[in-house]
Amino acid sequence: MTDSDANNTERSLELSRPLAVLDVQSTGLDWSNARIVKLSVLKVDPDGSEYAKSVLVNPEIPIPPGATQVHGISDLDVMDMPVFRAYARALADHLEDCDIAGFGIERFGLPLLQAEFERNDVEFDVSARTIVDAMTIFHKLEPRNLVSAYSRFVGGSNSDTVDDVQGARNVYSILQGEVSSSRSVPVAPIALAAWAKGIDDTAIDGEGKFVWSEEGDALVNFGKHRGERLIDVVGNDLPYLKWVAGSDDFDGRVRKIAASAVDGELPKLSSNDDSMA
Repeated sequence: MTDSDANNTERSLELSRPLAVLDVQSTGLDWSNARIVKLSVLKVDPDGSEYAKSVLVNPEIPIPPGATQVHGISDLDVMDMPVFRAYARALADHLEDCDIAGFGIERFGLPLLQAEFERNDVEFDVSARTIVDAMTIFHKLEPRNLVSAYSRFVGGSNSDTVDDVQGARNVYSILQGEVSSSRSVPVAPIALAAWAKGIDDTAIDGEGKFVWSEEGDALVNFGKHRGERLIDVVGNDLPYLKWVAGSDDFDGRVRKIAASAVDGELPKLSSNDDSMA
């Protein structure tokens, strides 16, 4: 081992204030609509003392099957658990004056936590804190760009000098390499795109905005009607579906499903249904 290697193994975080490392599990991927179902906090003081706490939270909305497949937490697991407001004040006090860390914390975990605090009228100001995202650091140490992808999945250095479409050929080579790298990676483009977005085979559309229930009903999987049967939303809030059908904020397939529902035509599940086509 070289002196440089030895020095690297001895390096560690130097804390001048407590660091709260958060792991947040939720009902979905859209923090503006999702709810926390599990929150784990590892609080590390500058002297190295650690305080660990993990709680299950009743999100007060159904947990979609796709989310359960990710974190293993179902409606039954949380039905008798306290709601977030039962923890909110004590949690805010516990995190007082802490810097915040997590994996993907900047884009999802922290905005979701702030939204939960806001919904329960508990102040949680992070403007004077340092937010450390381990995912951002990982991407800095292991670049996620076309050059690094080509090197990993194709090999060698990519070139854009062979012909006018060499850049596109490089991307296709990367895709082929990604597919061949593991049997867990789907080979059909529609399944591959859904897999990359974390969307499972319950999805009716390519974004998972509508999903199939275990009973074969079409469910709304976003917004204020998340977890409700589409047929019930048709009966109770038709203006909402009309808004989805006409909004450019949604994918064309999502808008089409909403528009068809408005016209009384609901998606139908069959054994050979290509739901996301």
